[in-house]
Amino acid sequence: MKKINRFFIVKTVNKLFVISLIGLLFSCQKKVTNSEKMTVVIDEKFSSMFNIDSGGITGADGIFSVPLPDGSSVFFLGDCFLGKVVDGSRNVNTTMLRNSFVVVNKGQTETRAIYRGEYDNPISLIEPENEPGDTTYRWYWPGHGFVKNDTLYVFALNMYNEPSAKIKIEKSEEEQDAVDKLTEDMFAFRVGGVDLHSFTLPDFKHIETKKLGYDYAEYQIDFGNCVMVDNEYVYIYGTKNFPGIAKVHTARIPLSSKTFYDNWEYSTGDGWNKDISKSLPIEIDLGVSEQFSIFRYKDKYILLTQERGGTEIFTYTSDYPDKGFGNKKFIYHTPEHGLDSTKNIYAYNALAHVQYIENDELLVSYCVNSTRVRDVFENVDAYRARFLRVPMKLILNEE
Repeated sequence: MKKINRFFIVKTVNKLFVISLIGLLFSCQKKVTNSEKMTVVIDEKFSSMFNIDSGGITGADGIFSVPLPDGSSVFFLGDCFLGKVVDGSRNVNTTMLRNSFVVVNKGQTETRAIYRGEYDNPISLIEPENEPGDTTYRWYWPGHGFVKNDTLYVFALNMYNEPSAKIKIEKSEEEQDAVDKLTEDMFAFRVGGVDLHSFTLPDFKHIETKKLGYDYAEYQIDFGNCVMVDNEYVYIYGTKNFPGIAKVHTARIPLSSKTFYDNWEYSTGDGWNKDISKSLPIEIDLGVSEQFSIFRYKDKYILLTQERGGTEIFTYTSDYPDKGFGNKKFIYHTPEHGLDSTKNIYAYNALAHVQYIENDELLVSYCVNSTRVRDVFENVDAYRARFLRVPMKLILNEE
């Protein structure tokens, strides 16, 4: 379920606990201490509010968030499930949406799911339109976004089905259930490009979809996997994937612009250029996750990422939004893969939610999934985000 990192391997590019004993072990691991003064803590309150068993989204990945003008926040989800959880599991015929939004109210006491259709017959919130005569199955995986005045902008990967990548299940068509069919398709995708969607606020009515103004087929940069508004610019970050590693490229456009899908300038490492071929990546000493965060805190820019294909979360800091990231700090070791005896469970795509900094602690989420798709039906914890509280002192190396 996701992308280049989603219902399968790590984004893949680059999700539960199979037995109750493993769940018990995880519940006991409440803290990871990096020093006596700086401790990362599991935020069980936010997790229980966000992950519900009935009436809304019961499991998802993606988990980008944007604060809204009324004090609430909207989370953009990729592959996700509605329906009712019974005894920790979901029915195998539960519809999987390819995207939806979840609004967390200002008081952080409840969530509201946003999708099309009805609760018993839901439809993904945004869907691509095929060209005449094109019957290819296409869908969107949301990236990050931002708000300007009463308009919400959301970047999304435009995905399409690729039959040559399909996994074959050794069952007849009559023997296959809904999970078997989902398993067959989970790797069968390609990225067709990146689009920018706009919505009215506060009703989330879709305004329009615009294709980003660069040649995706040539440059293969997944712009929109991180967005930061700072100093009257919208900074748009994206991953470019190489074998075993991914690097971050930076684009920007003035917040005062009439449109945000083209006329970007790109970081060259020592300036900005309208020519995307001059774009150079941020250099750090590990491959970033497909989804990551860059944000400003006081006078520093902070890059937070999970190592691509790994279990550890790190941060880097810089004086600039597009270069010079150092001061690498180990933040957290995600324990799910190590605690799973089958080694099917994995964690990925850690993200920062800066609007929820409280008591000088940053809210961080990461996704959990399984390479065995049936796991996410048999135990919903195999496909639910985890939430952490990270002391900013740990990131900034302050005593």
